Amino acid sequence: MGYKNRAYVIDNNLILSKNQALPAASGNEDSTNVVKYGGNSLGYAKIVVKAHDTITIAKDKALTIKASYGATSSPTDTLNKVLYTATAGDSGITFAPGDTICEEIIPDSLPDNYKYVKLNYAVTANQSAGHIDAYVVMT
Repeated sequence: MGYKNRAYVIDNNLILSKNQALPAASGNEDSTNVVKYGGNSLGYAKIVVKAHDTITIAKDKALTIKASYGATSSPTDTLNKVLYTATAGDSGITFAPGDTICEEIIPDSLPDNYKYVKLNYAVTANQSAGHIDAYVVMT
């Protein structure tokens, strides 16, 4: 079963986060789900992260999103894959519902047995009022 979300048809098995609250305190949290995307996709698979509702990052506060890949359902190898990182300036950063925060092609240079991915959301302040949707799609 899938659902349509702003030009993507999303397979429920490929959802990393669905309406997942960002961390409630300075720190980090993994995506609700680990996705088995099948391994080397030759650059045809990508991760999409969107704001489910309004996300506001206050002045001097930060949001970082990292991807971890691996051969098991507990992927731990980040391969330095920071998908998004920003520290808000004087006017802050705001994402409206449905805004794309980041998109990242899953690298075709990953080992062939790396079939799993999860995300990690890190914040420097309570961001729990904001919610994330993230999934793997074919390009």
